[in-house]
Amino acid sequence: MQLREELVFHVTEGIGHVLFNRPHKLHAFTRNMYERLLKICQEIHETERPQALVLMGATDVAFSAGTDIAEFAALDTVEDVLALEDLSDSVLDALERLPIPTIAAIAGICSGGGLSLAAACDIRVATPNARFSLPYGRTMANCMSAGNFERLHALIGAAELRRLLFEGQPIDAARALAIGLVDEVVNDLGALEGKAGYIARLSMSQAPLTLRATKAVLLSLRPKADRAKVRKWQERCYASADFREAIDAFLNKRAPMLHGR
Repeated sequence: MQLREELVFHVTEGIGHVLFNRPHKLHAFTRNMYERLLKICQEIHETERPQALVLMGATDVAFSAGTDIAEFAALDTVEDVLALEDLSDSVLDALERLPIPTIAAIAGICSGGGLSLAAACDIRVATPNARFSLPYGRTMANCMSAGNFERLHALIGAAELRRLLFEGQPIDAARALAIGLVDEVVNDLGALEGKAGYIARLSMSQAPLTLRATKAVLLSLRPKADRAKVRKWQERCYASADFREAIDAFLNKRAPMLHGR
């Protein structure tokens, strides 16, 4: 059966499956997709069902390229842009704090906000064609939120995070495995689905309170960024001429001319 929704959710044998379904846009997120995923997370928080959650792209072209830049292009004010960022942050916070194990099954492109989605999951499995990047300075001239800095810093440390952000270039699955960005690399999309399901079933056999305690304690151990300072940098970036230039350049398929103002 052909999937038609941009974000599809179903539960099979106690495992929830979230499929991102915009292959023509590299599964980039729209506002509606963020709102749908937030609602799913809220329902899981309330019911503690399903018992595990797997997130993946509906095709092997991408896990997700993050927020669709067309969403930013439609916004007129810095406040509107920050509101979209806040919605994205709410989704990631809700995903990260789910009381059940979460697995990101990654094939193809996993960049920007897509990588932040993967980082908000408990476990990440990838195929050899997976490519990971944080191209904010190269394509968008914006700044990650404090929560995204915290998650990625906890996963790979400051040195590797600097490299991803300063270079803005993708790394392959083997490199991602070496630096701890992913936990395992499997052969292909079929093996990816199988491994994600296996991990989900294995986690479901564990004591639920132990899993919840583990997630809560690990979150409490993570260093926190200065959120007020990060917010000021976000505001400055989104108010810049560079940000608008980057959007125009992306939509018109040209290289942006960025000047730091």
